[in-house]
Amino acid sequence: MKASSIRSIRSIPTRPVSQWPVGARLRFHPDAQLSSSYEHLRGKPVLVLSELELIGPTVDGRYSWRQQILAYSSCKTGWARPDQLDLTLDAEDAQSH
Repeated sequence: MKASSIRSIRSIPTRPVSQWPVGARLRFHPDAQLSSSYEHLRGKPVLVLSELELIGPTVDGRYSWRQQILAYSSCKTGWARPDQLDLTLDAEDAQSH
């Protein structure tokens, strides 16, 4: 096995133990770690479209586990880590009553 193949295998992160169910209506967590080009999505509602998928490698060789989502505010699909998503404000209000 080539050294580059071994390095790329080592760079694959462990699959998260939990994921959001497909069809869940969520929002980006207000404190989620987002790149600056996606800051406008903080707190915005999303719909989960897929189970976890391994995405990558990026230009710098990184992989990550993500779920495909639909952002209601832009009507665009994208990818999010499960830890970037949270229950909607409506769901939180319903749970508190």
